[in-house]
This record gives sequence, structure tokens and C-alpha cells, in this order.
Amino acid sequence: MGRSRLLVLLCFLVLLALGAALHRDYGLAFDEPRQREIGAVTAAYLIDLVAPSLMPPAMGDLPRLHGYQDRDYGVAFEMPAVVLERLLGLEDTRDIFMFRHLLTYAFCLGGAWALYSLALRRFGDRRLALLAVAFLVLSPRLFAESFFNSKDAVFMAAFAIALNTMIAFVLRPRPGSALLHALATAFAMDVRVAAIMLPAATVAIFVVRALKREVPVRRALPLVAFYLAATAVLVVALWPWLWADPLGNFGHALDAIRNFRFDQEILYRGALIRTTQLPWNYLSIWISLTTPPLYLLLLAAGAAATLWRFARGGLRLWRDEAELQDMVFLTLLVAPLAAVVLLGSIVYDGWRQLYFVYPALLLVALRGWVVLWSGAVAARVRRPALALATALSFVVTAAWMVRAHPLQNVYLNAFAGGNHIGQFELDYWGLGMRSGLEHLLAHDPAERIEVVAANFMALPKSFLILTSQQRLRLHEATDETIPHYAFTNYPDTRDPHKNVAYGPNYDLFHEVTVDGEVILRIFKSKPRVR
Repeated sequence: MGRSRLLVLLCFLVLLALGAALHRDYGLAFDEPRQREIGAVTAAYLIDLVAPSLMPPAMGDLPRLHGYQDRDYGVAFEMPAVVLERLLGLEDTRDIFMFRHLLTYAFCLGGAWALYSLALRRFGDRRLALLAVAFLVLSPRLFAESFFNSKDAVFMAAFAIALNTMIAFVLRPRPGSALLHALATAFAMDVRVAAIMLPAATVAIFVVRALKREVPVRRALPLVAFYLAATAVLVVALWPWLWADPLGNFGHALDAIRNFRFDQEILYRGALIRTTQLPWNYLSIWISLTTPPLYLLLLAAGAAATLWRFARGGLRLWRDEAELQDMVFLTLLVAPLAAVVLLGSIVYDGWRQLYFVYPALLLVALRGWVVLWSGAVAARVRRPALALATALSFVVTAAWMVRAHPLQNVYLNAFAGGNHIGQFELDYWGLGMRSGLEHLLAHDPAERIEVVAANFMALPKSFLILTSQQRLRLHEATDETIPHYAFTNYPDTRDPHKNVAYGPNYDLFHEVTVDGEVILRIFKSKPRVR
């Protein structure tokens, strides 16, 4: 193994070790129990279908798949995660979710490898490919969510893997690359059906390449047909809910993308707005506020360079394989964002539903970095300046991530200004609840502590990541009791100084902060009622 390959292997081993060291630090995201249940419901359906006598007692009371509200969620990751959990004999909820955090990170690391492969194929330099991986790792929100977000972060990784197989297939069309791309496409679609754009993009590229006589039609046509057929078969095979009615159920899942069942108010730029009435620039603003500024500047340079080449090429679209890849990356960044705006699709909690475009964004940004580095004009000045800017960006971002750990999910860059509470949804995942609960348990020796969330966050879900002894001491207050403590992480209010709904009989007990920004407050009753 050459020195450069050894360096790459070492870098990924370090990232794997980093994940192993950090995965136990994160709290429980608001959606994690629900995501696990989606996988468990599907696993129970399969067991009941194949061997009902083997149904574990813990899974016997789960809802039935075909009457389950979230049956249209893909389970390509969730169901295997539940199966592995059962095979490992994990019973305690803390152990289960710690394992899921490690598994989610490991899969997202596979997406980082796909990004590395894409960059290496495009630029032919392992150092540049590792730079792309550094961009991804030093993206605070994505780093944190690679541990707990088994929906959006996992889909981003699956999409990157499928994008990598797509480029390999369209550049070197062979039966093996067609089958591999079909498998990656099907898996991505069975995580989230939005990946249906991958077959469309694959076919479009082949059509253009055939028209440009870059590939013979007689060779391309059977391979594309084989890819589409294999993808269709694998999509159904990997998603048990589709088995009963493949076309009907898949159509239902597609329709859910545009008409998602979430019509609520969200906090955006200091105002409460409905998810059905988002401004057209909602996604672009969120991307601009949550991406390190250097990447945005490089993105602008890379997009300009790609568009300039396109304008000069005219109907040729691209002159070589490098330009083809640049066009694909830029298109798969812009087209999904434009589609959401034009179709009026419902998005919320920042831009997490569109995380899958982030690898393409980083590849376009890497193109911008190369353009700035390789330009002939004033190279002696620009190269040191670019190297310094990159190093400073990495140092500043990494330092912030260390200070914020394990709450990097609330990252907002300098463009967002200061005093973010009351302006943007910060800890909408509820990750800070764990830190607050652990502080409370450490400072209140009572054997029974009644708590309540003063907003819509389901606080008892956060109990699941605590130890069994800690869980025994915590209880959610009922309507008949006055809670000892009330938690709020302000995801849905414009008033940063608002007390909880229980009025003036509560004093501030503790704040969870990230780099000076308050993301969670705990209020204590006075006088304490037991």
C-alpha cells in the first residue's frame, strides 16, 4: 500500500475511533424513538409473515404495519438496526440508543467515504479528496446529526453513496456498475423516496451522452434498461410495506413528499410562520446560516466556474468527463432546492430534509477551491491566502465544535448575528434535555422528581438515554400534580425571557448554554410542593 493510501486509511480510522469515543455523549433526539418504532413495526410484520412463533414478546404489542401512520417511511436503515439490536441482545433503552448512535455514525462515515471517492474521481488527487471529507466533518450540524439523525443524515450518506455509483456507472457503463448503482439507488430510495431523482438523473445523462455520441446507443440502452429493472425490483424487495401493492404504496409515499402531514407554526427570523406558508428563500437562508462561511464563498466560486464553462460550451453541455461531473454536482444541488420551492413542499426544522444535497454542495465548493488555487494570476499571493483562510476556517470551526460538544446541532455562523434565542429554532431535536436532566439529578437528591416540558417537546423521551437508576427517580407530572421542575428549550416562542406556563411560582434553576447562547432553561417551583 502506497503512502498516500495509507494516509487515507489512517484518516478514516481516526474518524471511526472519534465516533466510537464520542457516540455516548449525545442526548436523545426527539424523533429517535419514533424512528426505531418504524423499523420495529416492519420487522414485526416480517416475523409475523414468515415465522409467527418466533415473535419476541416485546414486539408482539407493536402496531400493525398496514394501519401504521408512518408506514410510508423507508426502513432500509431502520429495520436492519432493529434486527442488529435484537441479535446483540440489547434490552435497556440506554444501551439501545447508544448502539443506534454508533451505528448511525458508522453509516454516515460510509457516506464520507463516498464523498472522498467522488472527489478523488473528479480531481484525481487524494489530498483534495481528503479536503472534501474535512469540509464534511467540520460542518458542525452534520457532524452532530451523524450520531442521532437516522432520517436526514442517513439519507444524505445513502444519497452520496448512490451518487458515487451513478458517476461510476455513467462514465464506465458495465453490467457490474449498473447492478451496484441499482442496489445503491434502491437503498437510498428505501430510506427516502426523494432519491427517485437518481434514476431520472442517470437516464438523462445517458440520453445526453448518447446524443453526443460519447457512448454507443446499442451499448447504453440495454444497460440502462437493466439498471432500471434491477432498481425497481430491489426497491420493492427492500421495503416490505410495498409488497402488498408496489405501485399504489410507492405512489402514496411519493405524494407524501409534497404533501407532508405537518402543518404547524415554526420560529423563523423572530416570527412564527406556518410550514405551509414559508417564504421562497427559507431553504437558502437556512443553508447560508448553518454552513461555515468559507464553504459558502468557495461554493460561489465553484458554481461560477461551472456556469462559465457551461455558457462557453453551449449545447455541448460539457467537453470532458470532469465537466460532466461538475454539471451533475451543480444540478443535484440546485434542482432539489428549486423543486421544493416550485412544488411548495413542506419543510421545517431548518433545512434538514434537504441535507442530501450537501455532498454536492461540498463538491462544487471544492471545485471553487481548486479554481482559486490553480489560477495563474497573482498565484504567489492567492495560494498562501487561500491556505491560510482554509486553515483558519478549520481551526475556528473545530474550536467551536469542541466548546459546543455534544450540542453542535445548534450551530449558526456569523451571518446569523448574536442572541439567537427568539430568532431561530435552536435545539429543536431536544438534545440538551439530557444535559439538563443530568444536572438536575446531580443537584437534587430527592428519590422522586416530577418534571414537565413547558412546550411541545416530549420530555419523557429524553429519559430513555439515561441510566436505569436515573430513570427511576424521574416522573412526568400529571394534570393533578404540580411539577417540581419545568423545562423549556424555546423552539416555538419569540419571547426569550418568557417564564413557563405555570406562572410566577417558578424560579430559574439552571441554563444549558452553547458558547454563551441559551438553548434550554429549567425552572424550579417555589415553594417546592411534594
